[in-house]
Amino acid sequence: VAIVGGGLVGSLATVFFAKRGWSVDLYELRKDPRLDRSVSGRSINLALSVRGISALTAAGVQARITDAMIPMKGRLIHTRGGALSSQPYGVFGECINSIDRKMINEHLLTSAEGFPNVRLHFGVSLLQADYDQNQAIFVGADGSKFTVQSDLMIGTDGAYSRARAQLMRKIRMDFSQEYIDHAYVELTIPATEDGEYAMDSHHLHIWPRQTFMMIALPN
Repeated sequence: VAIVGGGLVGSLATVFFAKRGWSVDLYELRKDPRLDRSVSGRSINLALSVRGISALTAAGVQARITDAMIPMKGRLIHTRGGALSSQPYGVFGECINSIDRKMINEHLLTSAEGFPNVRLHFGVSLLQADYDQNQAIFVGADGSKFTVQSDLMIGTDGAYSRARAQLMRKIRMDFSQEYIDHAYVELTIPATEDGEYAMDSHHLHIWPRQTFMMIALPN
């Protein structure tokens, strides 16, 4: 199996295929995030539900991240007038959990790397795929090209997926991409002088406004 894209989905898929005994090669355009702290990517925390935790448990990494998860029992709405309104996620104390997405990705990569039937390749990008011959051509960071033979190729390489673009050359498939007018910016709310949370740490904070929305997750 060749998996294109080493983010959360790609690294999780690698672990599951490895558990089933497949020989797996994972190809990621960026450098190894565990070794290079300059690697960029989305840093906004994940809100992890029971379904997500179940997947990580099956992958064998849930125990490593439990202490880093912060349970959020509901939304805390901040009105224009400064009033607060708590909206619980469930009637029996259900919650979702805030956690650093990069941390999960790194643990999944480490877990995948522990299988003898897994090989991780960083700094490489998909150039071309030949689905008739079950071949894919990749380009390394030094510009060198190499061909990979696989029984199955899975594209988990994000919004501008090269795997999908190559598949669209082979079969008739509908695809649309629509841009919205909004963008996002990340802000940081520092801890108080005594090292405590500046706001309730067990809520997902939301400031809903007509033209924008701000949210805050604890970490």
